[in-house]
Amino acid sequence: MARMWSQLLKYSSIAIVFLPAILLPQTKVSSIDIDGNHHFSQRELLQGLPLAVEGQYSKEKLRASSASLVERYRSDGFFFSRIDSIHQFFSSDSTIVAVTFFLHEGKQSLLSDITVRGGRHFSPEDMLTRFETAVGSPLRQATLESDIDNLLSRYDNDGYPLASVRVDSLLLDSSDVSRMRCVLSVSEGPRVYVKEITVDGNTSTRSWVVAREAYVGSGELYSPDRVERFRRRLERLGIFSSVGEPELYVSRNPSGIDSVAGGLSVAVQEGNTNNFDGIVGYTPPAQAGQSGYFTGNVFVSMKNLFGTGRQAVVRWQRESPSTQELQASYEEPWIAGYPVDAGIGIDQRKQDSTYIKTSLNLRTDVNLSDEFSVALTANQESVVPSTDLDYFTVFESNTLSFGGEIHYDTRDDLRSPTSGISYATAYSRGTKTITGPAQYLSLAPSKSFLVEQLTVDVESYLPTFTRQVLMLGFHGKKITSSQLEQSDLFQLGGTNSVRGYRENQFYGSQVLWSNCEYRFLVGRFSSVFALFDVGYFSRPPDLLEDIPSQEKFIYGYGVGTRLETSLGIFAVSFALGEGDGFSSAKIHFGIANEF
Repeated sequence: MARMWSQLLKYSSIAIVFLPAILLPQTKVSSIDIDGNHHFSQRELLQGLPLAVEGQYSKEKLRASSASLVERYRSDGFFFSRIDSIHQFFSSDSTIVAVTFFLHEGKQSLLSDITVRGGRHFSPEDMLTRFETAVGSPLRQATLESDIDNLLSRYDNDGYPLASVRVDSLLLDSSDVSRMRCVLSVSEGPRVYVKEITVDGNTSTRSWVVAREAYVGSGELYSPDRVERFRRRLERLGIFSSVGEPELYVSRNPSGIDSVAGGLSVAVQEGNTNNFDGIVGYTPPAQAGQSGYFTGNVFVSMKNLFGTGRQAVVRWQRESPSTQELQASYEEPWIAGYPVDAGIGIDQRKQDSTYIKTSLNLRTDVNLSDEFSVALTANQESVVPSTDLDYFTVFESNTLSFGGEIHYDTRDDLRSPTSGISYATAYSRGTKTITGPAQYLSLAPSKSFLVEQLTVDVESYLPTFTRQVLMLGFHGKKITSSQLEQSDLFQLGGTNSVRGYRENQFYGSQVLWSNCEYRFLVGRFSSVFALFDVGYFSRPPDLLEDIPSQEKFIYGYGVGTRLETSLGIFAVSFALGEGDGFSSAKIHFGIANEF
């Protein structure tokens, strides 16, 4: 019993000791005054102080505020400034305090001379003319540090990455403390030439594939700008999950040597360069009494064949029970050791059991910079109408065309961009020759005629708030000729253009569409988004098919999500077209897995 009472009294005493501290109100600052300031206004000095009006008072904040005031003056050349005293006026219950700092500014020290020693590559005059720090101005630490950083950047860009600059001395005139001398000491070090590129972490990618992206020849002068572009090029290849900052090393001690050979070492982590996408979609019946049907899309991409950066792509798509498309392409990078890529592609489309269109495409891309490239293209296209039909659909024809393309891309990430722009424009011109069917040749106004095509694609990614991105896209295609058939027209509608409509629902010789997505990023490759698409198409009359001219504006809206899972990237979109109810919405879902 005695032990129980002793424990009770022990805990009771603890409560009695701490109860007043818990109930004691915090002291607030009612006012802060500064006495003795002339160079800075009181408003300027109070900004950013740890101690603030209506804020809580503490001795730690008082000491920090005193040190902050002195540092503010010294950073502007008042090296003899000090706080003489601090008066604190507490209310009777100590809940309010008024603070007054009594300040002695002292005399401002201005630079009377700046001397640079040790520089040979740049003359002292050349260095100082680019400095913001100048004779007759106060010595501000932040400004001088910025001047030194800019000077070191100049040395870096001229091949002196080992250069250093330090403040050798700051001297005050003993007879006049308002005059100050500053002496800077420059150590340039040797000039560095890049002799080799070493790679760490690559397991399947050949080291020479990484090294060629540096765009650095053996014995070329070191440049930090080129090193940063090197890293960006490696990231944009899409074959590495991470790329480290390239690090410079020298092959021997540079002491006393005017120039040395060095190298760049970069650490990479192999990514999943093979990609498989499988998408299944369901299209509801367009009218009562009809049945819906499933569509499909299979996409296989190999972006790093044999570890050499070569790429191969195969794509199969089924849009309806009677329409499907097969595409295959191959790209060979760096032809003959130059930043020139060559590719070949084959495309075959079976359209509604009425005709089969086959295309053979050749292209050569010249990469002029990290963001800008131009391409030359050649295309051989043939159209063969179905022999099972006993009526006219399209002419049997062959088209040979040549063209060019320009591409500008500043996106920060190709899989999930958060900033940047992608712009591409392509133009082609060719001759189309009608070769059959023999029984319908008399219907053709001309057996050979000119065909021109123009395409424009622009996508812009704008970061808005934290982990939110606005994507705006504009796309346009136009074909002109004295004679156009169904097989010549562009198709509009569906997942890749205006969502909320059936795949390739509309045909036009001129099609335009715009996509708008507001994305909320929930992971590196995951997002949820709201979408709004607008489109337009027009086509001239087809006298042979008795089809009048057409044009129309369309729009679609909805929501979607793209989520990264352990199985791959799971994608779902739900979109409605103009006048659609929820029962007519178009739903697409799929899984994208990398291996």
